[in-house]
Amino acid sequence: DVATGAQRLLGNVRFRHAGATMSCDSAYLYEDERVTAFRRVVLIQGDTLRITGDHLDYTGAAQMARMSGGVMLSDPGMELSTEVLAYDLRNQVAVYTDHACITNRRDGSTLTSRKGKYHSAQRLFNFTDSVRIVHPEYSIASDTISYRTSNGMADFRGATTITQEEVLMYGERGNYDTRRGRGMLTRNGCISQGAQELRGDSLVYDRATDAGHGWGHVVITDTVNRMVVRGQEGHHQGSDGRSMFTGSAELALLLGADSLHLHADTLLASDDSLGRKEVTARRNVRFYRNDMQGVCDTMHYSARDSLITLRGSPFLWNQGNQLSGDTVNLQLHNGHAEKLLVRGRAFLTAQADSTHFDQITGTIITGYFSNNTLNRLLAEGNSRTVYFAREQQDSLVQVTGVNRVDCSIIAVGMDSGRVQTVSFLTQPDATLFPLEKAPVKELRLDGFRWNPAARPKDRTDIFRRTDPPPVPWGNKE
Repeated sequence: DVATGAQRLLGNVRFRHAGATMSCDSAYLYEDERVTAFRRVVLIQGDTLRITGDHLDYTGAAQMARMSGGVMLSDPGMELSTEVLAYDLRNQVAVYTDHACITNRRDGSTLTSRKGKYHSAQRLFNFTDSVRIVHPEYSIASDTISYRTSNGMADFRGATTITQEEVLMYGERGNYDTRRGRGMLTRNGCISQGAQELRGDSLVYDRATDAGHGWGHVVITDTVNRMVVRGQEGHHQGSDGRSMFTGSAELALLLGADSLHLHADTLLASDDSLGRKEVTARRNVRFYRNDMQGVCDTMHYSARDSLITLRGSPFLWNQGNQLSGDTVNLQLHNGHAEKLLVRGRAFLTAQADSTHFDQITGTIITGYFSNNTLNRLLAEGNSRTVYFAREQQDSLVQVTGVNRVDCSIIAVGMDSGRVQTVSFLTQPDATLFPLEKAPVKELRLDGFRWNPAARPKDRTDIFRRTDPPPVPWGNKE
């Protein structure tokens, strides 16, 4: 073509330039090493990369190719289809700007995005704008993903959602191993499965083991069992709902209209056969609720029967009353305290005044609540009590005497959490002393331990470390 300074080539046309070969049905070859090719255009570079389309504009000086019309790029294990593709032969980089679909022949997944760049030498894709990967076992939706076809690793930035059956992962930075099904979220990470949601500064989820692990401000929320667990490190097993939290671990359990906040060195949670939560707290256990506080070494909570069990030097406080024993069971109903059972060296202590304490002890103490406040008690088995008589003089209530009783069964009536009546049901051995004549040894029962320093004052106080409880009164050690 004299007018354009180009040679027109027809029929089985082939070119070779800069290590690449091109073929087509017809083409124009210009003096400045530009090529315009038509129909059944094929560009091949190296042993693996192949690009086909209906039209090619190639600039030899820049080694830039622009393919259009049903473009297909294939490299080992994958195929890319789009309408327009620019390819830099020198740097081995392909770019599209108006949608493409990539099929991974290794695992059967497909990827679509509005814009993308493929680095052939590194087998690396950079996808942007409406990125979506679909696989029979998972799907990924994101705004920006870098994906290596050599190892199936996807790195993402920006809002990204990964779905695997019932597991939904969300993060704004991280990576996902598409072959191993293992994801890491390092910004605003969240893993949800059913009613349970795991959040943390850094999260890892493994599809093979159905396990999630988190570090830094880790939180798991269970909307069915109405609880939140926090810690610096947490592990969650999705298949059976097992979780473990350490590092400033805290359980927030919604009971009625109020929440119980509990801290322990380690928190363990699992689902029973009915899917209800069971929680075990170990070492340095402290909890706070507006109407109830407690400390112990080990606590267990079962959502199935709403039972809290305290073991290992347990102390429980309700208003002005302190209860202790070998084991303390607290039965809840609709989030409210209903019944209390203290077993083994059971002890109730309440201040009569600044220096005197009402005391009741027995093998077992059973307590009953009204509006989350103790209103009656029953002490059984070698029961004993020290109860101080009071008289009101003007506006002051003064202790005037002490009633010391041994009895098999003692019943106690309470009002607003304070002892009001004491009844002795079987053959009591009772002595009433004027306060000034009461022997000192009669003012304390064996096993007496007043432990107000350990009582949590508010939610934040559950994280305070406390000294071991005092040695029981009468202990020969």
